[in-house]
Amino acid sequence: MTSKAEEILEKLKTLLTEGCGARVERNSVLPEKIPADGLIVIYDGDPGDPDQVLGGFGSAYYQHEIEVIVYIEEGNPAQRDQKFDALLVQIGQILEAHPDLDGLAAGMTYSRPEVAIEPVLGGPAIKMGTVFVIAEYDSPSPLL
Repeated sequence: MTSKAEEILEKLKTLLTEGCGARVERNSVLPEKIPADGLIVIYDGDPGDPDQVLGGFGSAYYQHEIEVIVYIEEGNPAQRDQKFDALLVQIGQILEAHPDLDGLAAGMTYSRPEVAIEPVLGGPAIKMGTVFVIAEYDSPSPLL
């Protein structure tokens, strides 16, 4: 049996893998080289404290904040910005097309990215952005 949180994280990874041209990984460290089409890393994030019915038994309800970090490495700033924006548009379209992660979540919201540019000594700069995806779901217990 797989926990609801794990099912949601895997579904998000699958949707992004199938819908984006970028490589999608989960809980990985940044590699030495970003693929030309970009890299998306999904971190498990924080499910937060569950809301439960009185008595503490029965379903637990979560607002699970998942970090999705997008990386583009490109020497030309205009091309880097264009690739970054195109990848964000793809991600947005996927999230809009699956607002309940195909029935796994009651709903989902996401933020605009928090953007940064990392200079790389002797290499092209990396533009990165963190998108926070919040999946709302219930689970039969806090551990499931």
